[in-house]
Amino acid sequence: MIKPNFLTSIFQKFLKKKDIRNFKNSFTYYIFFRIIRNFLSHDLIIKIYNFKIYGSIKKNKTSYFLLKKCDFGDYHELNTIKKFSKKNRLLFVDCGCNYGFYSFFVASLSKKNQILSIEASKKTSYEFIKNQNINNFNNINFFNKAVSNSFDENILFNESVNDWESSQIHSDFKSNSHSIVKSTKIDSLLEEFNLDDYSVIIKLDLEGNEINAIKGSLDVIKKTEPLFIIEFSKYIFNDLDNIDYLKNFLIKYDYSIYDTNCNKKNLDAILEMIKTLKKRYNTIGNYYLIKNMSKNLEVFLSND
Repeated sequence: MIKPNFLTSIFQKFLKKKDIRNFKNSFTYYIFFRIIRNFLSHDLIIKIYNFKIYGSIKKNKTSYFLLKKCDFGDYHELNTIKKFSKKNRLLFVDCGCNYGFYSFFVASLSKKNQILSIEASKKTSYEFIKNQNINNFNNINFFNKAVSNSFDENILFNESVNDWESSQIHSDFKSNSHSIVKSTKIDSLLEEFNLDDYSVIIKLDLEGNEINAIKGSLDVIKKTEPLFIIEFSKYIFNDLDNIDYLKNFLIKYDYSIYDTNCNKKNLDAILEMIKTLKKRYNTIGNYYLIKNMSKNLEVFLSND
């Protein structure tokens, strides 16, 4: 009989000193993991890049895929952030931070970077705090709040069984609970910072509430022209008001959309991709919103 605690301990020792990415495309690892995954007794600490993460043994947790795939992905986004971090200290606002991969990655690049990590899900917040406790970063501030265009309001948040789809906008999933969480605005979170000291990057992964988050960051946009990393999903564009707002925003604030190949995209092309999504898919992935003729655009397009 296989003893789960013993097996988990052996696997943890196997992972302890190696970056999980070293096992990517390893047939031996793949077979071994498939055999033992149902016998593991608790989450495992994974080394990746220059930080640690708990890899969940539960398939409904995003961090499970670190154990399964031995990588996080989002290579262009991470390389873009790294490129900006080399140029200047970052103020990184991680809206919908989940278990914290982006936050810990940015923190690991430089002690001078400052990270604000915001997650509305109380359950997923616990995962973030667990990961924060096994790293030695002093440049991360975490908030269990819902990023929106209002401040300190009670928000009814829909908690999904799958931690990557919980949302305050919709419940288009097998919802297993609801919680009340306070709202916050990006403008409010950043009001005490001297923004001239930083390059500001704002990541938005809010399952449909991204446009409200932009509405709550207009002061910051006027002051610093931040770069946005935004996940485009059908939940944003099912609301026709969001389409109108984004269209007007791009004109008024002189921003453009870029894909992860550094190609400029117009909003109509984005809408067409959303329209033609297969039913089982909800998102077309990450895009960038960047101020035209700005220093951020220059850095973004550079080959450094």
